[in-house]
Amino acid sequence: MIPKEFQAHYDRLCYGRSRKDVFCYFLDVCLYYLSVGMLSEDYLRITKQYKKENMPLFLEMLQIVGDNSEGFRDVLGDVFMDFVSHGHNGQFFTPMHITDMMSIITGCDSLSPEQSVCDPACSSGRTLLSAAKLCAEKNEGERPFYYGSDIDITCVKMAVINMLLNSIPGEIAWMNALTMEHWRNYCVDLMLIRGVWLPTLKVKNKGQTSFVRRLEKTYEEKTEIKDRVIENVKPVQLSFEF
Repeated sequence: MIPKEFQAHYDRLCYGRSRKDVFCYFLDVCLYYLSVGMLSEDYLRITKQYKKENMPLFLEMLQIVGDNSEGFRDVLGDVFMDFVSHGHNGQFFTPMHITDMMSIITGCDSLSPEQSVCDPACSSGRTLLSAAKLCAEKNEGERPFYYGSDIDITCVKMAVINMLLNSIPGEIAWMNALTMEHWRNYCVDLMLIRGVWLPTLKVKNKGQTSFVRRLEKTYEEKTEIKDRVIENVKPVQLSFEF
């Protein structure tokens, strides 16, 4: 459930603007604060869109999301589906209880820190959140590396924010996982400070992603896989009509 205080702030910021644009502004403000001011260009662009007294509302919304994300919950995904997408382009995110079940079935509780989890169509990162939650419960907080990618930059930013809020190490790539076309990469690392693992964020440019490098290495070692992929895989966009 989306907190009422969040809804009130969101409605106020949406006055005279599209709800989708305001949600994207919110994501950029979140990344600015969570990256400790590293992504300042987008933030400064947003400050020109609002009066000075309205900007603190974004920070209050981030605090609300952070408070309600405890336990690896995906509040951002709920906001996106209720306020922005409304199922546009078939964007109905998998319910968390389903991703929790999937993480159990695939054996995420037995993963070691040297292993990794990958979701090539991660949306807001729900599958990664469920996997990280199970690993944390079964392995006393130790977490493997988590890879995610999505063709929608809005989904990519939601997944990155969820990883930062939950101190999940890994990479989220803005790319087409079918054609392997890549545009940007967000890398989340953890630093141990006074006994607490704190996340840090780095943004890498086009082509600088482990997804592409790993696939190329696999193709080099197993040429029959590449031939089979080229022959049989055709990129398509799945959607639902109601």
